[in-house]
Amino acid sequence: MTTILFDGQATNQGDADRYWATAGEVAYRPATPEDIPEMISVFLAALADLNARQNNKAALPLRSVIAVDFEHGLETGSYQVAEIDGSIVAIAGAIVRDRLWFLSGFWAVPAAQHRGIGMPLLRRVWQDGKEAGATIFFTWASSDPAAMAAYMKMGMLPGSQILKFEGVPCPVPALPVGYEVSPLEPAVAMALDLIILGTQRRDDHTFWRCRAGLVGRELIHEGQIAGYYYVRNGKIGPAGWTEPRHAPALLAAAVGEAAQTAPAVRLSVPGMNHTALRYALAVGLRLTGFAHLLTNAPLLRLPYYLPSGPALF
Repeated sequence: MTTILFDGQATNQGDADRYWATAGEVAYRPATPEDIPEMISVFLAALADLNARQNNKAALPLRSVIAVDFEHGLETGSYQVAEIDGSIVAIAGAIVRDRLWFLSGFWAVPAAQHRGIGMPLLRRVWQDGKEAGATIFFTWASSDPAAMAAYMKMGMLPGSQILKFEGVPCPVPALPVGYEVSPLEPAVAMALDLIILGTQRRDDHTFWRCRAGLVGRELIHEGQIAGYYYVRNGKIGPAGWTEPRHAPALLAAAVGEAAQTAPAVRLSVPGMNHTALRYALAVGLRLTGFAHLLTNAPLLRLPYYLPSGPALF
């Protein structure tokens, strides 16, 4: 069995143990933009290890994609790192949007896991959120038992599954009569998020439009805004709607457009969003995996919402 040590080299467990016998003290500090390349390496090492333990064959994300997420997190949130002998061994980051604190990432290289490094790091990011005024703390968690236990110790308890769907829709849905889509206006997206999530997320909508390359649409019904969605390379999210009756139309528009942008459509659905779950299954998308929404308090209207992904909700 191999592990990843702090210099990025694959070594055996004996070498890891010998490293720890001479390793220095753990130092915690806020992350800086100059840390991003090393933070990416920590994330990729941890994700590769998690995938191997869970027999997940998914390809690792590109460093360029991860870098954009980390840059946004550092600019608009709080990231902390743990260092040993000048090398970053663990990272934790969260964003605060009004009352909402969302844990964007919590990762440690395999050799640094189960050594008491993660909880102090997580508490530092949590404290940053409390000082910024957050009262609802939540995260998109993998099925890693140690990570989930850490979140539950902090008071974030299971709220729902997040179910992942992928595939080629058949039939490709058509937009129902009486609905139309238009380019998404930022003010519309922010107003809908305030209703659905309780926060406008101005910074995140700017990020999705201008840096992440997502295409936004607003759904209109009889002259009134009924919802919004983003798509890119077959992936849908975030998306939300104002009333349950508008969900099928919004999903039809989003799935139909996503199917034109990539060979397969992908979306993630909170477990309580039964309308979207039924829709995904009805158009032939496959359930490919699941994650967990852990939270210390209920979120507002998740049955009306599809999240964007693990780095931003």
